[in-house]
Amino acid sequence: MEEKTPKQITKEQEVVWDNIAPEWHEFKKIPSGGSKLFLEEASGKILDLGSGSGRHMPENLNGKYYMLDLSSEMLNLAKEKAKEKPFEVETIHSSMDSIPIEDNFFDFAISISALHCVPGEDTRKKAISELYRVMKPESKAYIGVWNIASKRFIKKTRKGKVEHMIGWQDKGQRYYYLYNEEEVHNQFKKAGFKIVSEHNSEMMINFIVQK
Repeated sequence: MEEKTPKQITKEQEVVWDNIAPEWHEFKKIPSGGSKLFLEEASGKILDLGSGSGRHMPENLNGKYYMLDLSSEMLNLAKEKAKEKPFEVETIHSSMDSIPIEDNFFDFAISISALHCVPGEDTRKKAISELYRVMKPESKAYIGVWNIASKRFIKKTRKGKVEHMIGWQDKGQRYYYLYNEEEVHNQFKKAGFKIVSEHNSEMMINFIVQK
């Protein structure tokens, strides 16, 4: 059987995430603690890259919030959630490796548990480069990806696998790539970012970058 390309897997993942969206929206309500603190200091034009249904959307914001996601169904749910917010929100239906926004546009960004869902190393690197392109000079972004060293993944990593398909009930298999800290830091550095602080948890590699 011919191996699927990252582009083919991405198209399949779009369908999977559309199918999962209603249940995921109910299950994933609590925002990342690190991103919540980060957004308290943010203002201007803010990007949530791989936003899903808006889990990390703040309660208040001095600026405009942009949510980009591969899944149109996730974004439909995000739009409903945005109606409760006292600030302007815009949704963007796109893959992370092709952000339809001009250069040097965003003042701040977050990308939580999203980059590791992008199939293909080159595609993940392109997503990081795209984030760098659309951020203003000196702007900062809060990044979070799953940590391959987490106890949760011990059985999987013993077999040497870093790419996994994880089911969601009967709705389909979700793609995940397990990063180690040095690898993900190096990819952001090669794109031009500086790592300014680290905020890891047992399960997550969390860090703030600056353009």
